[in-house]
This record gives sequence, structure tokens and C-alpha cells, in this order.
Amino acid sequence: MLPVILAGGSGTRFWPLSRRARPKQLIALWGDRPMIAETFDRVASLDSQGRALLVLGQHHVEPTSEALRSLGTEGLELVVEPRARNTAPAIALAAARAEAIAGDEPIAIFPSDHFIGGQQAFEACLKLAEERARQGAIVTLGVPPTRPETGYGYIESEGSIDTAPGQGPIALAVRRFVEKPDLATAREYVTSGRFVWNSGMFVLRPSTLWSELERQQPELLRAFEPVRRSGASDVAIIAEAFEKAASISIDYAVMEGAAHVEVIPALFRWSDVGHWAALDEVSATDTQNNVVRADAVLDEVRDSVVLSAGSERLIAMSGVEGLVVVDTPDALLVLPRERAQRVREIVDALKRNGRDDLL
Repeated sequence: MLPVILAGGSGTRFWPLSRRARPKQLIALWGDRPMIAETFDRVASLDSQGRALLVLGQHHVEPTSEALRSLGTEGLELVVEPRARNTAPAIALAAARAEAIAGDEPIAIFPSDHFIGGQQAFEACLKLAEERARQGAIVTLGVPPTRPETGYGYIESEGSIDTAPGQGPIALAVRRFVEKPDLATAREYVTSGRFVWNSGMFVLRPSTLWSELERQQPELLRAFEPVRRSGASDVAIIAEAFEKAASISIDYAVMEGAAHVEVIPALFRWSDVGHWAALDEVSATDTQNNVVRADAVLDEVRDSVVLSAGSERLIAMSGVEGLVVVDTPDALLVLPRERAQRVREIVDALKRNGRDDLL
């Protein structure tokens, strides 16, 4: 099984720490290593020959190489996208390259910026996913919901997602993929026992991908046929394919309409760490449920995120709760936790105002 890491994201919801030149996957939100290093370390052993593919843009090649420099990356190959075209073209490019170097061995697709807790359980789920993928299935890893979350897509299975303690992972047929629900619908999903969060991780053979593209996205397949024939090794051919390819996610292009999809409910901890308010899912908190990574004095402060990076200022806070405060040398972010998803709107406003120096 050949791991493929997708590292094309911009991570605008982690501004001001995350910037164009250093997106979310290249920063350390927990621990001391950037998330892409954590991801590579987690999946590097999945291939018996230590091979892995990392799909990224040209402008991120140098900082990504630097972020991985301390790890043993002899088997890692960087696969460069000439332009951002969402996940379906990125995965088609990776599948073409994987096919050239590993034949029709299953590939395992991973985002570069998620948190996983429980390596042994993670590998057990992937072992079953590989077995099912060899039988022709597209296998996705779904996360049993712990709350009625409205920020995630969901997957409905044909059976109950519950497993008995010690039973190990199970694979269930997928009934449907559903978009981010409203709160009432999310509550129904959680109580039904049939829905999991869509983690964006899945396993399939390259041949299965090509078959589904032929059936569902023939234009995308035609754009990448020359890439396949060249073994995804010709820069000009790849550039032409991306010029022709529509920008579309793998969920829309393939997953939602695929003929044979199975889901394995995760036995491990997972978070996509999608915004500042999610840091308490992956970081230690103090007695008042604050995540503090700064030189800070807090007086009666609760449920807040306080972070400083590259700034020498002391952060002093008193009598507040539910805030996000992020201090960097050239920008300071302050907002309520419940508005953490709105950081993207701040970035959009900076773009409109011509503040490229802060992006």
C-alpha cells in the first residue's frame, strides 16, 4: 500500500500564523514539529519499501523539504501540481505516478494537516482497508461522531457503526455521502448510529479510480491519459492536463457516485484541527480549559486560546472567556472562539485591501 499525502492546502483559518508561504501543514499547532512531519512519520511505514508520494504546489517545495529534513525521507517523492485544481486532479496525478512505480498496488490518501491519536488502531484500520481495496472497493475511513458537528460532511453506512470492545475494525457498505448538515439534522445523525464524519482519508487501487473516472468524469480521465502514459514524469504533459482539468473535489467527482464504496469506522482519535478553537482537541489545557502557548499572565480567563509565535510581547488577559488571541510580529488576531471559522473572512478582507504583505 503506497501512501499519498495531499499538501496543497492554504490553511487560511490559521492566519496570522499561517501564510501563503507557510500554510497550515507547515506550522506546529501541537508539539514541536509541523503537521506535515507528523503526517509523514505516521504513514511512512505503510509501504514495505518505504515509498510515499507527497502532492504539493511548486511554491511549497522548498519549505516542505525543510520541514521534513530531520526525518528519513529517502523513499519520499514530491509530486508537483502546476496549479491548484482541488483534490480530484491532485489524486489523479498521484495515482498516475503511483501506477508507474508500484503498479496497481492500493494507494492510501491522507490530508497533510490532520491529527491522529492511536497509531496501532490507525494501522489496523488501514490493514483492513487495504484488504477491501484489493477486492475492488473504494474504502474510506469515517470517524464516529462525538457531537452534532455542523462543520463536517457525513457518511451514512448500511449498518451500525458500533463495534464491540476488542472486536477490531469492520467495513460497512456506504449508503450515501451527505453535505454539512444543520444542527437538528446533525443531532439525528449522531443518534442514529449509522453516520460517521467524513475524514478525507481513503484507500483504493489506481485501476479502480480510472474505472470510476471513465464512468463519472470522462473528460477528467481524458485529460490525464497522457499523464498516465508518461508515468507522470513529464512536466509539460502534467501542465497541459491541469490546464484542461476542471477544479473538482474527489468527493463530487468520484466518491458520491462510486459503484462500490465501504467505510471503516475509526478506532483511533481524529481531528482535522480546522480552526483556532479546535486546538483544545489536540493540545493540553490548563485548569480553566485554556490552551496557552505564549508568555502570558491570565487572571480569571477561561475557555480561551492564547498563542504567540515570533513575538516577544507578554500577553496579559483578565476577566474574559471564550477568546482566541494569536500574536505574531506583524499581526495580532483577537476574536471570540465561536467566530474562529471567520478568520477566512479576515484574510479575504486583507486581499481586498491590498495587504499582500500580511498574506
